[in-house]
Amino acid sequence: MQFFPIDALYLFLILILCIGLAAVLLNKVQFLPTEIIQRSSPLDGLRGILALSVLAHHFYITYVWKTVGEWVKPEFTLINNFGGTAVSLFFLITGYLFINKMMQVDINWKQLYLSRIKRIYPLYIAAFVFILTITLIIIEINSANFGALLKWVSDWLLFKGGSFEGFESGLIIAGVSWTLAYEWKFYFSLPIIYCIYHKKIPLALSLVIIAALLFYIFKEKSHYYYALFILSIPAIKLKHQFKRFMIESPKKTNVIVITLSLFSLLFTEPYTFLQMIPLAIIFGFIANGYNFFGVLYNHGLRILGEVSYSIYLIHGAILYFFFSILNLINFNNISLYSYYLLFPIIFSVVVLLSLFTYKFIESPFLRKKSTPSKVDHGLVTNK
Repeated sequence: MQFFPIDALYLFLILILCIGLAAVLLNKVQFLPTEIIQRSSPLDGLRGILALSVLAHHFYITYVWKTVGEWVKPEFTLINNFGGTAVSLFFLITGYLFINKMMQVDINWKQLYLSRIKRIYPLYIAAFVFILTITLIIIEINSANFGALLKWVSDWLLFKGGSFEGFESGLIIAGVSWTLAYEWKFYFSLPIIYCIYHKKIPLALSLVIIAALLFYIFKEKSHYYYALFILSIPAIKLKHQFKRFMIESPKKTNVIVITLSLFSLLFTEPYTFLQMIPLAIIFGFIANGYNFFGVLYNHGLRILGEVSYSIYLIHGAILYFFFSILNLINFNNISLYSYYLLFPIIFSVVVLLSLFTYKFIESPFLRKKSTPSKVDHGLVTNK
């Protein structure tokens, strides 16, 4: 895999310019609810950058898909990490917010899980309706495959995704539903985490459960994603150390965060422990106030962060609509660099539509609160 070729650099620069321009244009827009404005966390601005990085990742993969015929990961480490590091940081955010929540003594479990359903499912159902519509247009339904259709629908409602009758319906949303399945499995583990932390079960049983969980995580590479939730714990338990180090050694902090960021993006493979560890360190600083010289506090970026779930979930549908339904361009006659020129257009459509879907699909289901919440607005699923 190539680390930092010029092809990847061009897309990286276009992405940065688009995010910067969007942040400037949105900076004066009054879009955020009062409770979000009152909250001050670099994680808000970070989420917008992460979701848009995933867009760039899938924008490039779409070109490969249309020219080569396969939906495969990019051959460039940097572009591959547009998606990999973004998803990893989203998992770290999820772990951080909800493990923090588990440290509270009193938890309304019904309210917690209901809030997850109301936060995730409305937009997901809307996206699935689009997937279902396209699938039914492509595939003829009859008595022979109706049962398979129902099974396919149930799989999608459980975030399993999957193709139907050979039609790869998951590509309609760029296959992003897999991350929601991992997050829900993490949500279901929260009562266990709560019981272990608050010593609600015997120590011996706690140790057995922890050992079993670690064995499960390290048993298969596909389970490594769960390690990211666990790696959020240092950001919680060492928060005073992170904050003190940032206050006492601001220059060293900048060097550490920037160096580890470049190392993770340019020289590591997604979802490997060689990448997870530096990302966990970077996250520990950001979760405790590091803001990249104030950039992550930008109001425009915070708006993008608030609509990051919409960006994350619908960007694939926009790519599919333009390049597979409208067939906007002839991929046989367009170079990669010419294709890159379309990115600002796709970027703009994704952001504008995400503002719309957040306001009219996501927002009506969000629980109104009088005080800022660390839990209901932290993720991509909270994303």
